[in-house]
Amino acid sequence: MKLAKWLLGPLAVLGILAGCATSMTDIKGFNMISIEQEKELGNKFAVEIEKQQQPVNDPEVQRYVDKVGRRLLSGARAVEFDYIFKVVKDDSVNAFAIPGGRVYVHTGLLKAADNETELAGVLAHEINHAVARHGTRQMTQEYGYSLVLSLVLGDNPNMLAQLAGQLFGKAGMMSYSREYENQADFLGVETMYKAGYNPNGLTSFFQKLNAMDGGTQSNVARFFSTHPLTSERIQRVQAEIAKLPPQRYLTDETEFKKIKGRLK
Repeated sequence: MKLAKWLLGPLAVLGILAGCATSMTDIKGFNMISIEQEKELGNKFAVEIEKQQQPVNDPEVQRYVDKVGRRLLSGARAVEFDYIFKVVKDDSVNAFAIPGGRVYVHTGLLKAADNETELAGVLAHEINHAVARHGTRQMTQEYGYSLVLSLVLGDNPNMLAQLAGQLFGKAGMMSYSREYENQADFLGVETMYKAGYNPNGLTSFFQKLNAMDGGTQSNVARFFSTHPLTSERIQRVQAEIAKLPPQRYLTDETEFKKIKGRLK
């Protein structure tokens, strides 16, 4: 079935979605896909993604990233999914969340991070794409409700595989709207703070990538293509951090260094 046929989703739905501004604190938003449907869609996408992205065969690495992710979930506004965190073999610097609370981290990102706090910053951002359900909201806006529902129901397995590759797999990563990226930053700062991580880890990682960027062939090019970084965006995150009451952050970097060593 051709994708073009499905792009003509209900015009009224698309009009509503296009006209909705994103409030930084509103994690509900307009979404015609239910929580249970999103879980099912995430399970289906995961099968296709892991045909293209090979998970790291090291239980210690997987356990560590899962531990950091679960600590962050303690500071999230809502945990409606059974979150799964996986490390995949890919030297590009990136991480991504798919519908239903599955978060994938590239080995290249783990190698690029200097400490657990920077890793936590990226994970917090991705977790909040899932918390605010940006994946199904944006997919519905771009492809129409009919197509997304057909994927949930398993009516279109070929299109499922195609979109999994285009949106999340080797072929490319889903590019969220500027509003969704800003909301994931805002909620990521809040999540880190509540979970006891210094949210400056998010901005320090962003700044590091800006300094590392060496053009389209660099390992960070993929991150920039899906997470456009601007000085305004970084300043906005810094402004949110400045509003937070002071607190003591406790992070032991010993395990992080051990895990990075296992990736060499």
